[in-house]
Amino acid sequence: MSRYLIILAGALSVIAAPAGADGPAIAVQPTGYASLQDRYSAPEARDARRQGDVVPALRVISEVRRRYPGADVLDAELEGGASPRYVIKILTQDGRRVDVVADARTGQILYER
Repeated sequence: MSRYLIILAGALSVIAAPAGADGPAIAVQPTGYASLQDRYSAPEARDARRQGDVVPALRVISEVRRRYPGADVLDAELEGGASPRYVIKILTQDGRRVDVVADARTGQILYER
């Protein structure tokens, strides 16, 4: 466990390193994920739902729970762009972590990764 904490602490120091004489700060973006600018804040997501631009997250989460009975929902994010989408992170009963991606306008599940 301590090895993981050291690795995490090292990764955080790279992300949070200030620009200095040694060069610019480094921002690490995991592959396969939208940039932070593409993610809706909570107020933006609420406004988009109220305006009818996206379906409620609970509607998508209900569909995910039907598809994966007994799975724990870990997180739900609304990502923007030309085609807004929800990314619902779950932990299945057999211990796998799965990201379920759904169209935010229709609620239709597009794919899992």
